[in-house]
Amino acid sequence: MSIIAKIKSARVATLAAGATLALSCGLATLPACGVFAARNQSTVAQGKYYAAGDPRYDEFFVGLFLLQGLCGGANAHYHAEPTTFFGLDVASWFPYQLTRTWHLQLALFFVATAYLAIGIFLAPMIAGKEPRHQSTLALVLFGALVVVVVGSLAGEMLSYRGAIESPSTAWWLGAQGWEYLDLGRLWQIALTAGLVLWLVIIFRGLRSKLRGEHLGSLPWLFFYAALSIPLFYGVGMLFGPKSHFAVIDFWRFWVVHLWVEDFLEIFTTVTVAYMFVLIGMVPERAATRLIYLEIVLYSIGGVVGSMHHLYFSGAPAVHMALGAFFSAMEVVPLVLLTFEAWRFMRLGEGETGDAAVDASEERFPHKWAFMFLAAVGFWNFVGAGIFGFLINLPVVSYWEIGTQFTANHGHAAMMGVYGMLAIGFFLFVAAYFVPRDSRTERAMKWSFWSLNGGLAWMVCVNLFPIGALQFDDALVRGYWHARSPEFFARGDVRALEWLRLPGDVVFIVGGILPLVYLAARMVANRNRPGTIPAREAVEPLADAR
Repeated sequence: MSIIAKIKSARVATLAAGATLALSCGLATLPACGVFAARNQSTVAQGKYYAAGDPRYDEFFVGLFLLQGLCGGANAHYHAEPTTFFGLDVASWFPYQLTRTWHLQLALFFVATAYLAIGIFLAPMIAGKEPRHQSTLALVLFGALVVVVVGSLAGEMLSYRGAIESPSTAWWLGAQGWEYLDLGRLWQIALTAGLVLWLVIIFRGLRSKLRGEHLGSLPWLFFYAALSIPLFYGVGMLFGPKSHFAVIDFWRFWVVHLWVEDFLEIFTTVTVAYMFVLIGMVPERAATRLIYLEIVLYSIGGVVGSMHHLYFSGAPAVHMALGAFFSAMEVVPLVLLTFEAWRFMRLGEGETGDAAVDASEERFPHKWAFMFLAAVGFWNFVGAGIFGFLINLPVVSYWEIGTQFTANHGHAAMMGVYGMLAIGFFLFVAAYFVPRDSRTERAMKWSFWSLNGGLAWMVCVNLFPIGALQFDDALVRGYWHARSPEFFARGDVRALEWLRLPGDVVFIVGGILPLVYLAARMVANRNRPGTIPAREAVEPLADAR
């Protein structure tokens, strides 16, 4: 295809971008027009009902997140200093390809752990009771999760160090070598089986509630969203070690796009909506309507949107324009839901000067959990919407795919959306285990601002500027040169790599370590009655209204 044809197709994509932004702005005005009306906080927020959860998942989640952050910092340092780590020969034990694989796999693992935890935690809250032996099943699932995580990470390390010589054994127990599907096939099967067990736990927890509900009601939507998680992760096993590259990449992108960017997004919105409903921040009817809008945009638009991944498989340029348009549309519903929650958190500001978002942890125990969910809306729009749409345009994608522009989108969207969401889930559960005092409030506050500030530093100071330099280099010297070691050896690029260091330090030390502290307090308070005291947590907000 000629460059002129690509530029023409880019015009189509640009018009699509304009339509997307117009749609986003138009829909975002609905809450301000009073379409959604917030309700008083429910009995869940008042502490009148508490469903037992297992904090082991949340403690394991924090450990995975810490390791994932350390691997990310190591990857960034390898870009600045490829041969050593401040003079230490770390690469002989942990080479770049291993830390990069672990960084990506641990991102999926810590997000999946948070999803498992919040699903098990919310099910009895939704149903109003918990069936027998749920805790036993949850413990079995936790053990299986630990085995899969440790086994797959160890297998990948053995593969990259050459300890597994047989290609067949490496494919089953080591590393398959496909991004997002790096883990060995045996661990992939075990993880899918664990997700099925999680689905069984969710169904047992919801069964009493589902009996009396319409098949299209909010409890059923929660179950359908959970069902899609193991179902569409399993499509990543529809190829073998000798399958053609085009076949492998097709199914891999089903996992990358339809599972990560579609069905995880649907489960995200349903779960966040139910959390908002359970504590009275959003009415159930409004949440249900928004979820159906989400399903339309994600499951219809998301399928079309997956076309932007098939550019180098020969897909026509018009398909790329449609793919970019529908991919960008996926961010609208979650932004709307987060905007409605933010509007609730500003209640009381006009009458008392003290809005919910400004209240202490004592007055609003889920404040920082929903601050992280508000951050999800921001990063969803910026990382997935703007940065994602930017690299989807056909003529841009031709010159930048695989550059730091792609990494810029990946960090802002994956960490900014799913990472912040997972932390919001963690803090939602932690409110029932950790004493609500100034130390808890300070840890949550430091974590929120450090994680968001550190991520913004990575994107604005490091990834996006280097991506722009790569894009220019690809146009001038060729795409091959923009990805060569010579490009990364440039003085300006090396300086930008070192400039990322402050952001990584803020992210890890100021953002992740406070979560480690909160997890330690959860361990110390494991046997504490898991309730949020009634009245004092909600009455001031009710009076302010």
